[in-house]
Amino acid sequence: MNIGHYAKSLLYIALAVVGILITALADEVVSIDELVNIAIVGVGAITVYLVPNLPSGVGAYAKVIVTFIVAGLVALQSFLTGGITTTEWLQVAVAAFAGIGVYVIPNEPKKNYDLAA
Repeated sequence: MNIGHYAKSLLYIALAVVGILITALADEVVSIDELVNIAIVGVGAITVYLVPNLPSGVGAYAKVIVTFIVAGLVALQSFLTGGITTTEWLQVAVAAFAGIGVYVIPNEPKKNYDLAA
């Protein structure tokens, strides 16, 4: 099993956990709005895992598209529920950084071919 194949998913899951910890520890109260954001990010993590790493075309950006849709949904949900709290801003920031991270990590690890062999 090549862990590099799952790098995007592992990064997103790690940042989803950070988002959950921020929610749980920021004010020691987890509101319904924050729980909805956690659910959105959780679905995003599952989706990033399920979307295949495609080498070219729009498929090469499918995981990134999913992560930015998730970040947008987290922000939208926060804005529509009576104002945005500091904790929700942190959730939005983590979701955005997850999207940036998924974009930065290449789809497949680079392979080294020994041409002399």
